[in-house]
Amino acid sequence: MEYAVNKLSNKLESAAQSSGIGLFICPCCKAMVNFKSGAKRKKHFGHWPGFGSPECENFIPSQYGQNAEGSVFTTVMRRRMDLRLLITRGQRAAWWLELAIPACRVCDATVTIDVGGRLQYLNMRGLTKGFRVTAELSVENYRIVSFSDHADPTFMASVDRECPGLPSSGAAVFSASGREGTTGFPRALELRGSETYAFLWSESAAQVFPDELVLDKFQGREGWSLALATIPEKLSESCVEWLRDFTGLIVNPPAPSITPIWPFLTRNSSLNAIECIQSPSVLLSTQMMPVGQHDRGPTIQVHGGGDRLSATGIEKSPAFFVLVTGKTQDFRVAKSDYPDIEKFVSCTLSPRRNQKLPAVEFVFRDRELKRHVVPLHQKKCRTFVMAARAQTMTLEYLSMPHGCNGRLIADKSSQRSEILLFSGDTVSEHSQHQRLLPPEVQTLLIAHLVDPTCHIDINFGGFGRLHVAGDLSNIPISEAFVTLGPSLRSRLLSFMVQLQPSGPIAAVSDDYALVRTFASLRPYPQLIPNYRTLVKDVLARGFELKQLEEGVSYELPI
Repeated sequence: MEYAVNKLSNKLESAAQSSGIGLFICPCCKAMVNFKSGAKRKKHFGHWPGFGSPECENFIPSQYGQNAEGSVFTTVMRRRMDLRLLITRGQRAAWWLELAIPACRVCDATVTIDVGGRLQYLNMRGLTKGFRVTAELSVENYRIVSFSDHADPTFMASVDRECPGLPSSGAAVFSASGREGTTGFPRALELRGSETYAFLWSESAAQVFPDELVLDKFQGREGWSLALATIPEKLSESCVEWLRDFTGLIVNPPAPSITPIWPFLTRNSSLNAIECIQSPSVLLSTQMMPVGQHDRGPTIQVHGGGDRLSATGIEKSPAFFVLVTGKTQDFRVAKSDYPDIEKFVSCTLSPRRNQKLPAVEFVFRDRELKRHVVPLHQKKCRTFVMAARAQTMTLEYLSMPHGCNGRLIADKSSQRSEILLFSGDTVSEHSQHQRLLPPEVQTLLIAHLVDPTCHIDINFGGFGRLHVAGDLSNIPISEAFVTLGPSLRSRLLSFMVQLQPSGPIAAVSDDYALVRTFASLRPYPQLIPNYRTLVKDVLARGFELKQLEEGVSYELPI
């Protein structure tokens, strides 16, 4: 196709004029496409393998699939057996080698494999998803010896018959970085700084490792030694030369990388693309970036939403950058003058939110008829019940999950009653998952809760418990639902501690009781200015102070 939409700029780009930098989608089916440019064909866009479909008018079948005329082009991709190292976790770590056999189609045949001086016979019916067989420690090549009749011809034609064995001199190197899981560590093709590798060598030639390498040796077996070695970022020339002679591999510097740090919830959607949740800013870290001799840090470019910005880090490695996203969701972050070092960032990850946990809930309405749903297990539930007793809130009902049950104990005028609370069949108004109490039980519960002279104890086990003391005739009934707030409440408690440093402070059940206790205190002369300031703040919250100590008046100018 000649045109595609670049998600970084949200513009339609022509393949002939495109630089190829960006994330491209098909303008018709919105599937991902690649920018392609070569010596034989002109610049164009093509669907990612497996993303296009004949239903899209821009879809062009690949030469490796079926074309419009129905002819089939087949290409034979060479596959090979792979030698892997497995290490168990634990104090007495064990290790062994496995030979990974490629997958084949179902066939009634067997294959004979030499796994290091031992012949292994495998039924090819069990190779549809590949197979792994334990390999012996051997310097001879591992090889496929023979096939029986009716073997899969594609497997026979595409799989190399031999896999290199262990070296007779020097060491076999396996890449040990990352999480190998149950697949094992593959053979390494190069050595890089800041990474860990497993060295496997014959004990016939004793090796003296350079002091620069950090080693973790394992117990040897069958005349072979194994050790994990971490390559430092900077190596001396003598150490580099020793590694080349010992492993036969090239030693390269650490690979530059761009890593997201914030937001924490991210995932890799491709080799050089990540997805993260929507956030006002994205924090990125760059490691081992190429830096000029006189540069303070690496220069990073960002392209997104039609804008192109650049910034220079204040440190060489690691360097940190903050990307302010705004309304743009897709960005390309790259090292200046190094197009291969890039990372595509998309703020499109939509995590599945956790469902609300079941709870026993009270439903109140304030004087503005606004509904408040308060779970029983939260501390503010008691405050709302006290407001209902002060007639500044209206308690509508109690709801609970289906099948839940609890108990209400009410004490009033030396009369004690116990009521069983259980869910009925009526669905609550605020949630379809909640059930109401039977009408007669609901009415009785509300009557006890809003009665200031009634002591109540509601217990729903793991769903929460509420205890409210009665005989609250001394509590001032305010015209508004008032609270102290966390800050003022902490200041009052701190002030009361200063007045009683040697004795415990009496427990206060709510803000009204705390204000009454505060008003009954007699402050020291040096604390009177602080006392007056607190009195002023308490009055501003809507509370009334009727019992002030002699010589202290909140009516005086403060």
